[in-house]
Amino acid sequence: MRKPNLKKVADEFEIIDSQTHLFYNRETGEFDFFCEFSDGEEVDYEKFEDDVWVAAPNERDFDEYRIMANFAESISNPHKSELLCVALEGRGAFRRFKDTLHRVDLTEDWYKWKNEAFVEFAREWCVDNEIEYLD
Repeated sequence: MRKPNLKKVADEFEIIDSQTHLFYNRETGEFDFFCEFSDGEEVDYEKFEDDVWVAAPNERDFDEYRIMANFAESISNPHKSELLCVALEGRGAFRRFKDTLHRVDLTEDWYKWKNEAFVEFAREWCVDNEIEYLD
């Protein structure tokens, strides 16, 4: 069994959306996926029923809203923190949050925070599924 690199696992998890189903192969250490709307391509869904495949989390399992709120609260500048928290209120929060990040010059910090959150999420998933990984 090949051990996956934790950063690669996190990168794979970032592409998950509501129509993408991602699976990890315990034997090869590789990921494979299928989309519910796959442009007429034939997909062998049954292969994922084999015990070597482990289903990756879906997009609802990674609570990006919570990650954004934690980031906003972590900002030491009270004005910037408040602007980000306000941006998260109501409909359109994701768009407003990203616009506000740009306005307060925290976009790079946000992506670093988000990447670290995905790595930690990947670590927890590996542990929960008894998958040994490389840091």
